[in-house]
Amino acid sequence: MMLSVFTVATPDLSPEQLLGVAREAGIHAIEWRCTHVSEAVKSEAPSFWGNNRCTLEPTASMEELRQLRAATEAHGLQSLAVVPYLKCGDLAETERMLSIAAELGAATIRIGVPGYDGTRPFGELMQEARAYVKEAEKLAKQYGVKELVETHHKTITPSASLARQLVDGCDPDAIGVLYDPGNLVHEGFESHKMGLEILGPYLAHVHVKNAAWVLRHSEVEEANRQLAAGLATASWSCEWKAISEGIVPWKQVLTDLKAVGYTGAFGVEDFSKTYDSSTMLRLFVEQMKTWWEEA
Repeated sequence: MMLSVFTVATPDLSPEQLLGVAREAGIHAIEWRCTHVSEAVKSEAPSFWGNNRCTLEPTASMEELRQLRAATEAHGLQSLAVVPYLKCGDLAETERMLSIAAELGAATIRIGVPGYDGTRPFGELMQEARAYVKEAEKLAKQYGVKELVETHHKTITPSASLARQLVDGCDPDAIGVLYDPGNLVHEGFESHKMGLEILGPYLAHVHVKNAAWVLRHSEVEEANRQLAAGLATASWSCEWKAISEGIVPWKQVLTDLKAVGYTGAFGVEDFSKTYDSSTMLRLFVEQMKTWWEEA
């Protein structure tokens, strides 16, 4: 079982600090968040999507990338992925991410998928995305780095079946799907085993986090009153939870993954803020090992 960490989940640690903490926790590989962190937010407290200190700059030089690869390997770890925030259709930036991944020795990158907000027809967006993926597939083969589409809410691939629709017909050695059950709590849920069967050879990676739907706190009293009166107009929100505390039944998901013969990595992406980064990583390793044996 290979265990990795997506560095978006460890914003308080520098890359150098993360390598030591990850090794001590029993992590095997790193998925590097890759995007520009503006100077304006660097004085703020560390945060997942703001001042994330564990972020790789896209403008990093080849020498900086070589140094990071050497440091990673010196800790007995490997770079598993480069995870940027690519826009669908941006082949130039896609190629830049592929070159970064190749320099780090990373096996995969995440590619862009159109968002969906109802302002453009789904069919039009899917056609546009399939055209991009087919061109990106050529680059993946050129660089020897696999490209992943993520199951993610508020995009055209919130579910396993829609992700399969996007990548269908591509070479599974070049294009795959990052399956994220935590995101499916927000949108796109299907029976996990069915979803995994739908993905078939495109199932390439799994992210591990959790979430749950809760009544908006400011409206709990009013919602309860209306529910009791049979006039339910309760307002719900989906919030991140600790891996063991959300809706995703991780022991069952691992059982389903075993059933379909999954042998890939599990990358932690815990946004719950329940634990500090070091504790979160140690607990993740213990959970995955225990639940995998029980599955």
